[in-house]
Amino acid sequence: MKKLLGLTLALAMIPGLAFAADPITLYINGIDARDYKEQPIVREDRLFLPVRSVTEAMGYKVDWKAESKTVTVGDVKMVVGEKDYVAKGEKKTMDVAPFIEKDRTYVPVRFLAEGMKLPVTWDGKNRAAIVGAYKGAPAFEPEKTVTYGNVTFSLPKDWEKQLTITYAYNQVTFYDKMNHEVQDGYGVIADITPMADPKSPVPAILLHKGNCFYTLATFASDVQVADTGDKKLCDSYTKSNQLVKEILKTVEINDVFSEADRVKVGDVSMVLPEAYKDAIGVEESEGNVLLFEKTNEKAKKGTGLIGTFRVVDQKGLEKMKEDYRLFRYNKDGSLIFVWADKPRAKDPVLKKAYEEGVGKVQEILQTVK
Repeated sequence: MKKLLGLTLALAMIPGLAFAADPITLYINGIDARDYKEQPIVREDRLFLPVRSVTEAMGYKVDWKAESKTVTVGDVKMVVGEKDYVAKGEKKTMDVAPFIEKDRTYVPVRFLAEGMKLPVTWDGKNRAAIVGAYKGAPAFEPEKTVTYGNVTFSLPKDWEKQLTITYAYNQVTFYDKMNHEVQDGYGVIADITPMADPKSPVPAILLHKGNCFYTLATFASDVQVADTGDKKLCDSYTKSNQLVKEILKTVEINDVFSEADRVKVGDVSMVLPEAYKDAIGVEESEGNVLLFEKTNEKAKKGTGLIGTFRVVDQKGLEKMKEDYRLFRYNKDGSLIFVWADKPRAKDPVLKKAYEEGVGKVQEILQTVK
C-alpha cells in the first residue's frame, strides 16, 4: 500500500506540471483515454477523471448520493467540492476537490487510483499517466504459449483457422487469415511495436511500460477487408479483431533494457542491453558510430552493418537519399541514423541473424539521446 501511495502521490504532487503546455496522454487499463466519451479534465495543475465512465469501464461500481453529493469508489469516499475525504475509514485531506462538469462527476486521478487499489505511473518526460494495465483472463481457454523476440502470449485452440501471425524486425503482426489469403497485405489487425513515445497517432493498446520505452499494440486505422461487399470477409475480420484483443490480455514482455547498460560512443548515447551484446556490436569509425550484427560481420567483414550514426549539416541532410532516422536537428549539425543496405545472404542462418539484429537495433534506437 505504501508503494501504491508513493506512486499516486508522485503523479499528483509533481510541481509545475504545466499541463497547458502539451496534451496529457492517459492510458486506463491499457486503453487510450481518447476512446472514452467523457474526456479527462485538467484543473489547478491536476488531472481529473470522469469517475463513472472510467470505473464502470474497468468493472468497478460507483456509489453516488445526489443529496450529499458523495461519491464512493472502493475504500474511498469523497464529497464534491470538499478536500476532506475518507479512505478505509480514516479521514484524510487532499489539495484539490472533486467537481461536477456537464452532469459528470470528476475526481483527482490519484485518489481514484488509491480507492481502486490500482498502480499509477507518471512519465514526466512524455507527459503520460498510466492507470492499471491491460491484463486479465482472455475469453478463451489458452491452448499454447508462443514467444516472438521479447513478446510472449497465449493462443486458443485452432487459432490458425482464424489468424495469421508474422514476426519480422522485432514486430509481431496479426492478420485476419481469410482476408490475408484473398489479397496479400490485407487483413492487418494490429502490430506489437516498441515505441519511445506512448502517444500513438492511430488506435492503440498499451501493453507494457518498460524501463526505456513502451510496447504498444497499434491497430489498423483504415479498412483492411479485401472486399467490403463480401459479408464473410467482413465478419471474419470483425471476429479476428475481437480475438486479437483477447490475446493481447495475455501478453508478457521480457524487458531486457536498463539505464544501467547505457553507453556513450562518440556523440551517441544509447542503451545496449547486456542480453544483446553477443549479437549487436558498436564501434566508432572515421567519426561515425556503427551498429552491426556480429554473426554476419564475423562471416564476412562489412556484411553485418545495420546502420551508421552520422552528424550532417543542413545541405547534407537535404541531399540524403538513403533511408534514415532523425534524432537531433539543429543548424550546427543533425544527428541521424542511416540504415545500411540489407546483405544478400543466401545462408538462412545468416539471414535470420541479420533480421533479428535489425529488430534489436530498432529497440536500441528508441533509447538514443
